Amino acid sequence: MDYSSLPIRHQAEIVVCGGGTAGAFAAIAAAEAGRDVLVVEQFGMLGGSATAGLVTPVMRPHIDGEPMGSYLTEKLNQRLKALGAVDESGRYFDMTVLKIVLEEMCVEAGVRLLYYTQVADAVVNNGKLEAVVVCNKEGLSLIKGQVFIDCTGDGDVCVRAGAEYNKGNPDTGKNQPMSLRYLVEGIDTRALGDFLKEMIEKTGRTDGALVNARGHAHYMHINPKRECTLNFIFEEAVAKGDLLEEDYLYWQAFTMAGRAGCFAFNAPEFFEHIDGTKPEDLTLAQLNGKKRILGHLKFYKKYFKGFENAHIAEIATQVGIRETREIVTDYVLTADDLWGKKKFADGICQSNYPIDVHGRVLNNQHLGQGADDGKPWYDIPYRSLVVKGLDNLMVAGRCMGADFAAEASVRVQHSARATGEAAGIGAAMAVEKGVAPRAINGADVRKVMVDKGAVYAE
Repeated sequence: MDYSSLPIRHQAEIVVCGGGTAGAFAAIAAAEAGRDVLVVEQFGMLGGSATAGLVTPVMRPHIDGEPMGSYLTEKLNQRLKALGAVDESGRYFDMTVLKIVLEEMCVEAGVRLLYYTQVADAVVNNGKLEAVVVCNKEGLSLIKGQVFIDCTGDGDVCVRAGAEYNKGNPDTGKNQPMSLRYLVEGIDTRALGDFLKEMIEKTGRTDGALVNARGHAHYMHINPKRECTLNFIFEEAVAKGDLLEEDYLYWQAFTMAGRAGCFAFNAPEFFEHIDGTKPEDLTLAQLNGKKRILGHLKFYKKYFKGFENAHIAEIATQVGIRETREIVTDYVLTADDLWGKKKFADGICQSNYPIDVHGRVLNNQHLGQGADDGKPWYDIPYRSLVVKGLDNLMVAGRCMGADFAAEASVRVQHSARATGEAAGIGAAMAVEKGVAPRAINGADVRKVMVDKGAVYAE
């Protein structure tokens, strides 16, 4: 399609498409390296799944010492701690404060932000992405750049530019289930903690009900495949018609740093119409999700103690997408790489997070703690961020180069942060040297990250 008549409203050395977890980190890292950076974001906030999607906490890398492989994570947590918006682990955070702090870090680094704007198409010539076509209140326009980083989560820019990709479970063609998360406030967490202790004593099960040292409820989950503390309550509610069967298949609840009496719920989950690249499916998730969330609150008030004065405080603006497109990059990470704890000379992120495939039967395969080299983790290589067949396009976050099973491990926030940071640094080095991002040595990118304070396991 000919877009030559469209106005060029913006241009930058590095254009980051999508200001979610990976995009925000990519933009800050590139700007701190001295480059001119523009972020194009569909919402009026940064953070993506972590903020608009209400996804908390940050999942652990499952490596001794919990190294995050991201210098910006350390800077971010220092700021959040000063505001009482993250716990000592750095994992449980207040997403509203996170929105503000990410913006402050971007602005201070010199990043330009363009909110309420979506990528509609791409202009490619001779294997080079010249511009993205965007749509906002001003209509269609062009944004030009030297290097583009796709952090849309679904690989929208890559697909529009003609990149290869895979999508869905190779055995079924289906994507992983989606969720619509929500917050409940006004919970008496001490009363809930006493209730959980009663349930532990009643059932003799400790899995799925965690009470902190002060006697307050801290975490809850169910799992129909295991004997969890709260399973029987959900079974009873389903039998009596107070919950749907789907509500019993997956449910988690986490406390939040800085918000007394608040829990973040990883539910409801959806098992049909779960293509996050289809607006019809996303719409159904919002419509059906809100109804189910109201049903959840009624259930809590009837079956749990501590919810007598509780209320729904927020429902996610962004549907929780676990998997859609996996972009084909110069190196595509595989499940065999994860099981084999493969290390790469250009490794920029470490993880031992399980292969976490959701569905009506949860397939959560822990990768174990043993490895021939005595180092129980796998690396994500820099080459998995360089889009195959295009000279100046990178990708970071959950749509990076990984097969379906590997994506089920790398899709979490600590990997998104590290890959975004590495992509931003790699893009900045490419602009400075006047070369394509694939010409940059990932080992050099990691050295920059370490020099700035990123921590890796040895």
